[in-house]
Amino acid sequence: MAIINFGSINIDHVYQVDHFVQPGETLASTHYQTLLGGKGANQSIALAQAGADVRHVGSIHENDASFKQALIKKGVDCRGVKCSEVPSGHAIIQVTPSGENAIVLFGGANQTITAKTVMQALDDTRPSDWVLTQNETSSIEEVLRQAKEKQLKVAFNP
Repeated sequence: MAIINFGSINIDHVYQVDHFVQPGETLASTHYQTLLGGKGANQSIALAQAGADVRHVGSIHENDASFKQALIKKGVDCRGVKCSEVPSGHAIIQVTPSGENAIVLFGGANQTITAKTVMQALDDTRPSDWVLTQNETSSIEEVLRQAKEKQLKVAFNP
């Protein structure tokens, strides 16, 4: 059984702040990190670390190949991750000392998944396989249509 995850891959820019920035305010952060993120990438990593055969389908900017390599190192099959000329999806995340967050999201390359990409990714699936998707990539309707046509089980995490 394989899990084919049509999911976002984001570059998370995480800023530790004393409070959320207000309109017109410039706020210095106390710490900054760049991390691999995106609901889809996070789910693929969790599944791979739990021992699942997970195949990620997504898109990142060609200059961000290190994030694809990070997924591979975590055990995710990334043959379905394509490089794009469109900037990678990314999130600007403010985190307060209490752990609350505020997020600005740019979909970017996550929105470049095409019907052809979906068809190729599902070409060699078996009825025992699963399709996992979220609401963060393009062609979701096509993913669901083709999964139904191939009688695959579907998990949708909006």
